[in-house]
Amino acid sequence: TLSKKKSLHPAAGNTSLTTEAPGDKISARVERLVNWNLDLLCRLLKEIIACRKSNSRVSPESDMFLTALENEKSVANTGNVITEVKEIIKLPAYHKGRQQLDPESIELDPEVVQQLRAFIVSISSLYHDNPFHNFEHASHVTMSVVKLFSRIIAPDMDNLGDKTNEQDLHDHTYGITSDPMTRFTVVLAALVHDADHPGVPNAQLVKEEDPMAVQYENKSVAEQNSVDLAWTMLNEPEFKALRRTIYQTEGEFRRFRELLVNTVLATDIMDKDLKQLRNARWEKAFSENGEGQAESERDMVNRKATIVIEHLIQASDVAHTMQHWHIYRKWNARLFEEMYKAYMEGRADKDPSEFWYKGEIGFLDFYVIPLAKKLKDCGVFGVSSDEYLQYAMNNRNEWEQKGEGVVAELVRNVKTTYNKVQPPQGQLPEHDDAKLVDLKNALKEDI
Repeated sequence: TLSKKKSLHPAAGNTSLTTEAPGDKISARVERLVNWNLDLLCRLLKEIIACRKSNSRVSPESDMFLTALENEKSVANTGNVITEVKEIIKLPAYHKGRQQLDPESIELDPEVVQQLRAFIVSISSLYHDNPFHNFEHASHVTMSVVKLFSRIIAPDMDNLGDKTNEQDLHDHTYGITSDPMTRFTVVLAALVHDADHPGVPNAQLVKEEDPMAVQYENKSVAEQNSVDLAWTMLNEPEFKALRRTIYQTEGEFRRFRELLVNTVLATDIMDKDLKQLRNARWEKAFSENGEGQAESERDMVNRKATIVIEHLIQASDVAHTMQHWHIYRKWNARLFEEMYKAYMEGRADKDPSEFWYKGEIGFLDFYVIPLAKKLKDCGVFGVSSDEYLQYAMNNRNEWEQKGEGVVAELVRNVKTTYNKVQPPQGQLPEHDDAKLVDLKNALKEDI
């Protein structure tokens, strides 16, 4: 078995980890994605700073205090990430009369921008060259999160009635619109949520008794690993200026950590315990028969905000199923290829072609379409919820008509690609990224 994870904090003497500098060579495709994500996260950082400067009640903590908080949440000093999942994340209350600065008036420190870019490049390098679970997928999920956030911030005013002032918008969206920290962290979580994904599902890692599965006690294996790797990297010395820009108080630090953990762990839709807890939270918050009356109004609002964020990332993670048919086809083909590759490598029990057609109908009927309906029931996404639901239903109908032919084409394509000798059963293809090896070695002690 694996014992306690090692500390990655420099104070523990482990300073050997390296990250990729902005000048390191990356492909043109990754470069474009890095630049897009950099521009997006810089804009959100400006919003955080503008909000912070507008709030005279906020006083920055000392660097020593923040360093102590970071030590507290280092990999060595925490249990498995899944134990940190919160039922309710407390977002800031609305402060009446506060004058909000224009985020465009904020100038980011060039050092912070450089560190943010280096961090994004380093995160991109943690993604394997999987057909589906790769950095392009992470960026696609991030784009979908941004789209849904934009619809929360600018909802269909006809459906809002008289709720057009700032406080009413805050209330209508459960405080999400008023907290740029929330939006920044959820976007960042989307970017890192599949870092180091091995190209096989958690169930396979558990079956293989993979060291990572043992480490995380067979629960949300890939998701917990992604959080730990991203958190460890962010806490490297070369990203200190970036960290001090993201959070400057204990409240900001804890909200950042809680949102990151909750958001990434919400992408594990197969864990029965997590699913049961999420369903119970939904019933309590949004069902007419819920028991929300027993808790304070503030807790109820924060509960709803927490649930909205979970459903936002879940919808974004499968956004291709709720977009135009050609986008759905593209990502569906990539996922099929990834699962077929795993089968050919002896890391899956069944050939996906045997169940892909009917399995996709079931996935759309029992997960995607109900999820799209929940986006609508949340009441904060404006017309996007209608668009997502309509696309999901259209894709379901088109798949029912064309899916068998699509699967036949998918099979022809993968058989021309994967007809070579494969690695022995259970053996992962080599990954030559030295930084990832360093990170993973530091995260775990020897077996």
